[in-house]
Amino acid sequence: MISRIFTLLSTLLALYALPSDAFVPPQTTKASMVSTSSSSLTMGLELVDPSYNLAVGAFGVGLAGGFFEDLRDSKGEKLLTAKPFGALAVIFTAFSLFLAFQTTTLRFGFDDSSFSLVRSDGTSLGENVVVGGENKWDYKSFKNYDFLPSADFPILVYFREDQTPVENREDVPISVDELEGQVHFFPAISNVQELKRGFEQHDCAHL
Repeated sequence: MISRIFTLLSTLLALYALPSDAFVPPQTTKASMVSTSSSSLTMGLELVDPSYNLAVGAFGVGLAGGFFEDLRDSKGEKLLTAKPFGALAVIFTAFSLFLAFQTTTLRFGFDDSSFSLVRSDGTSLGENVVVGGENKWDYKSFKNYDFLPSADFPILVYFREDQTPVENREDVPISVDELEGQVHFFPAISNVQELKRGFEQHDCAHL
């Protein structure tokens, strides 16, 4: 399980698009979207509540690694596994801080026509540095979405869209379908149940 989680997190670091500057005002949201009792409305964009579960989980793995790194034998010397567990502790502790920062500063959002990744104040992240274009995708462009490894234990938010021009599309190492379109991975830094409801209420394609 730890190796699978580490593979997913490594993939996320390689694929995650960092923000740039630009702002396009979002459209007015539907009143029937994700319930306003658990989300906030920012300039007409329905923002999904953040979730620190992934950051806390990564920190927990880091703590466990630190504990096992300090195990000693009967002579009081550290075991041969000390260095691997020490490296695990450093990697996951640092990654938990990265996730906590992203959870605090970024939000997933829904408006009348599109799904987006924005700053916590609702402003645009600008152009996606991997495939170009704004981090905003029309619902009608969705080919599939999913949560990896599952909606009950989410680490990554996965979706495929055909809005990205063919010439700008990039191959990715993990895919859950064989459809046409660009695959995106984002850390599960928001309430996944709200995300799922938003996708369903806006009829985003799902296999």
